[in-house]
Amino acid sequence: MKLKIVARFLAVIVFLISACMIMPLAWAVREGGNEIRAFAYSIALGSLFSITLLLFSYKAQARDMGTREAFAAVALAWIFASFQGCLPYYLGGYVSDFTEAYFEAMSGFTTTGATIFRDIETLPRGIIFWRAVTHWLGGMGIVVLTLALLPMLGMGVTQLFKAEVPGPVLEKISPRIQDSALMLWKVYLGITAAGILLMLAGGMDLYDSVCHVFAAVSTGGFSTRNQSIGWYNSAFIDWSLTAVMFVSGANFGLHLLAIKNRTLKPYRDPEFKFYSGVALLSTFVITTSLFRNSCYPTIIECLRYSAFQAVSMMTTTGFVTADFSKWPTITQMTIVVLMFIGGCAGSTSGAIKCIRIQMVLKQISAEVRRFIHPHAYVPIRLGDKTITDKLAFSASSFIALYFVIFAVAAVMISYTGEDVVTSITAVAVTLGNIGPGLGDVGPATTFHTQTILAKWIYVFCMLCGRLELYTVLVLFTKDAWHR
Repeated sequence: MKLKIVARFLAVIVFLISACMIMPLAWAVREGGNEIRAFAYSIALGSLFSITLLLFSYKAQARDMGTREAFAAVALAWIFASFQGCLPYYLGGYVSDFTEAYFEAMSGFTTTGATIFRDIETLPRGIIFWRAVTHWLGGMGIVVLTLALLPMLGMGVTQLFKAEVPGPVLEKISPRIQDSALMLWKVYLGITAAGILLMLAGGMDLYDSVCHVFAAVSTGGFSTRNQSIGWYNSAFIDWSLTAVMFVSGANFGLHLLAIKNRTLKPYRDPEFKFYSGVALLSTFVITTSLFRNSCYPTIIECLRYSAFQAVSMMTTTGFVTADFSKWPTITQMTIVVLMFIGGCAGSTSGAIKCIRIQMVLKQISAEVRRFIHPHAYVPIRLGDKTITDKLAFSASSFIALYFVIFAVAAVMISYTGEDVVTSITAVAVTLGNIGPGLGDVGPATTFHTQTILAKWIYVFCMLCGRLELYTVLVLFTKDAWHR
């Protein structure tokens, strides 16, 4: 592996994260907050580290980046970005433990939304805004942003793009990767702007609007309030954010095609239909259960709360408007299932992704038919496309690996002293980049009470979930580092 080319890319990433700290720093200066020094020190340290990496790699050529370098660069980019991102929390004294600071930063960049802060409303606005910025940067991807802003990176960007963008199917939006990255970010910006206008129309102030939309579009879940979105108790805000989360959980490539061609035909995509169907079905199940158990006075209120929680969990956003740990068991089970399914490939959501679920279901159906008709040719089709055996196997192996990591991590968490419900759901929400779980990590609690070992396990799960497992696991193989 050519470490100098990796170091050069990491230098760009660290500098980019440091530069983005200017936004919360400016807000802190405007507010006259105590966090000014924390951001100033963080920017200085990040810039110094970036310069050091550039000096180390000054002879490296971008065109030398191969597949191994790309995987290492992407995985390490998120690790280094989280290190840089945790500095304001730690240097500002808002957390006393580095582990908690790193956990919060990794949760932000991976759009997990799990937090260690017990009273968010006591934090300075600059710090809260930085939490929102980490979400927004991580949503579309810091590597994709880098490719969009720095086309001079040159050769090797295809591997970088594929290593970070979630989902098993990556269709070219444009012949040039840089153009694809830029167009995706333009759609991302457009949805963000539309969401902010909706929040302002709903009565939120500009600060809360920006923070919450940053979290919703990135399917992150960090809020400015301890009660999350439930604090506002507004039907308009709930439905507006439900729409923003749903749109963000869909493939951004579909949005781009719909805008470019001025047609809704791209939404006939089989994965989007499956995604919409699961969201509607889960909403129906939760609504009927809430209404039968008289959890809310009217069916409209039941629909409002169920739709929000269903979409929030399925898109792995993690916003809450109610403590669903107190809901009937069937609703909790439905929410847990949604945690594993996730949104569409090419979206900002985490978890397994709808298209992989579809591929495996189609594969099972085909195997059943082959069992009945052993000599028949039974292709696996998804819409008008034939799924190759290689792609079907890739989906199956991903799901198998996902549950292996889930099981191992859950057992390890149980060894730290947590109960079964907490262990299972805590790993599910961190591996799926969701946020709140059940038990000791429910919607009304935080991850602050978890042990140091548990927090580092969660950090690993969050990173694996955001980078689709293989990008991280490949670093633990001998071949990745062999020259």
